[in-house]
Amino acid sequence: MEHSISPFIHNTFFKDMKKNNNIYNKVLVEKLDEKIINKFFNENIKGLNVTVPYKIDIMKYLYKIDEEAKMIGAVNTLKYTEDGYIGYNTDINGMEDTLLENSINIKDKTILILGAGGSAYTASFMVLKNKVKNIVIANRTIENALKLKQHILTYYKNINVEVINLNNINNLKNIDIVINTTTLGFGANIEKSPLEDDFFKNNSVKFVFDIIYTPFKTKLLQIAENNNIKYTNGFVMLIYQALKAEEIWLDIEIDLNYKIDFKNRIYNTIYLSQ
Repeated sequence: MEHSISPFIHNTFFKDMKKNNNIYNKVLVEKLDEKIINKFFNENIKGLNVTVPYKIDIMKYLYKIDEEAKMIGAVNTLKYTEDGYIGYNTDINGMEDTLLENSINIKDKTILILGAGGSAYTASFMVLKNKVKNIVIANRTIENALKLKQHILTYYKNINVEVINLNNINNLKNIDIVINTTTLGFGANIEKSPLEDDFFKNNSVKFVFDIIYTPFKTKLLQIAENNNIKYTNGFVMLIYQALKAEEIWLDIEIDLNYKIDFKNRIYNTIYLSQ
């Protein structure tokens, strides 16, 4: 869905800003290589977004990479310079602004991150940036979770990071915030949830953040709602990471009130019109 909604998001922004010559189009790339990047560069394309599965591979073709994107190990936004493209990761900003909008302060909290893929790396460095106390990584493949832990400790040597198998999730205690980066609740897994009622009965969770936004309310979020826990999906993150990309491309700072209004308008058009 992101592939179809992103042009609408960016082209609506251009219309708002009266930048009628700016157009955001979807480009399908079967194979990422230097030739493709050079083609975009030679065509003077000022900004690009990169999605799965190319967020890591793209890095070797860039002139420069933002320090935050280096830590995360993935890039989703490219900005044109005369020397080549600079790579950024705006997903971390989208996650951060989602917490901000929901008035969630994660400083000194214990965070459970479900999954150990690319989005889990982004979530990890977002919460570390905001000075959490503990991180617990739960994943079915424990080796991938351990790999993420070692990556975190490369940059944050004094943080407490615990790794567990997702099957042992109900053994956890004292979790404050949950961030789901798995695909449980999406696509073929739409009826599944990484957490069930028992988990929430054993913990005093204050907020659940599921980065999935299709469906708008996953089974995980339904369970959170049934347990009277505040929650959000990945829709706000999608909007705010896109607006951060616009800030990078256009060298501007977008007002928070505009961001919220813009998000609401996109939501009303995409979801309430259905």
